[in-house]
Amino acid sequence: MLDGQAEGVPLPLKARLRRPIMLSPQPTVSLGTAGMALVSLVLAWFRAPASPSGALLPTIVLATGLIGAVVVSYRYPIHIRHQTKVFLSTIAYYLLAVLVPPIAAAAAAGVGALCGEVSRRKSSGAFLSDIVTEAGRRIFTVLLSALAAQAAGQVMPWALALVVAAVTMAFLDTITLPLVLAPMGADSPFHVLVATAPTLVVPEGMQYCVGLIGAMASVEGRWILVLLAFPAALVYKAFKILRELHESTRQLLESMADAVDLRDSYTGGHSRRVTEYSAAILRQLGFHGPEVTLIVAAARVHDIGKIGLPDIILNKAGRLTDEERLEMEAHPVYGENLLKRHADFTRGTKIVRHHHERWDGAGYPDGLRGANIPFGARVVAVADSYDAMTSDRPYRRGMCVEDATAILRKGREQQWDPAIVDALLRAVAEETWPQEFHR
Repeated sequence: MLDGQAEGVPLPLKARLRRPIMLSPQPTVSLGTAGMALVSLVLAWFRAPASPSGALLPTIVLATGLIGAVVVSYRYPIHIRHQTKVFLSTIAYYLLAVLVPPIAAAAAAGVGALCGEVSRRKSSGAFLSDIVTEAGRRIFTVLLSALAAQAAGQVMPWALALVVAAVTMAFLDTITLPLVLAPMGADSPFHVLVATAPTLVVPEGMQYCVGLIGAMASVEGRWILVLLAFPAALVYKAFKILRELHESTRQLLESMADAVDLRDSYTGGHSRRVTEYSAAILRQLGFHGPEVTLIVAAARVHDIGKIGLPDIILNKAGRLTDEERLEMEAHPVYGENLLKRHADFTRGTKIVRHHHERWDGAGYPDGLRGANIPFGARVVAVADSYDAMTSDRPYRRGMCVEDATAILRKGREQQWDPAIVDALLRAVAEETWPQEFHR
């Protein structure tokens, strides 16, 4: 299962209360998801055949063990990329769906998700609505997968029924994931789905393979499921090694971004400051979760495409020629092309490409307008512009905070997203910045 929240400190109450309702549909989503899950359980209850009384104790023992596996998996996520984590809980959810009666399986999945999310709430910063949404969608997903396995088992061999259950669960898990992730940011559910689905294929596919093997082996005895801990541990170890490789890549790219800053003594530290400003904007908007981590990571390397620009253009004191300006305006595309080679930053490439677009459509490289500009790019654009205005350049001293914020106010709804400008203005007024961030 893909992570629904990013590790970090929970947002202050003031930030949560200030978050605009139009940008925060999560309470509504959580109520809808919980309602959908409860209705599904009630309908399944009335249509469920009576279970043999002798099967009650083994079912309780198995369900309890799998609930424990779900909770443990939440405590030990697999970091497959810098901004992406998955849990090995899919194995347990799948085994619940195919080995436990549908209603009991769904209820156990809900309890497991609820306990797992609560157990890591301190580190994830999850809201109560996030937890309710995750538990609700797990109940719904496991219930429908269990019913699919039950129905398929009546018309085809059990092995094929297991595959039907796996396909059903994978499909439902993928299409319901935006219910958790989309409300944390401002991108559409479709965008979230397109961005996250490719990251699920390998880790989720491996988990379904382990689950299928375990389900088929359980014919010989439910105790065999205990042996699944070994292949699950191997999967965890493999992705841990992959994480270490990705971490090395991330550090290399961030070092390259620092190298760009160091080429210009006037703007040294620019990428780090833009990262801090972007994080402050997102705090003020009340956003949280992996999309926040993604945007902050992209802000850190947003100007990495400048590494290929000659010093004569990068540090020119006077006005650029038309040819030089075109070369300078190509740096977002250069950055995108560079980051595309590294899977760790794949999802952030569009933020890097579009961080010089304008709200009115007069930006570059693609002339996107308004909400068509990726949300993360809109955030970085405001942070980047503010730091550019307040930093010294070869041809001028940096502006004072008052002058820079006045320009931002004037350019809202023209050059920049007005909601993001307002968020930065609040951050400048309310948050404590390092001394070097101010003039």
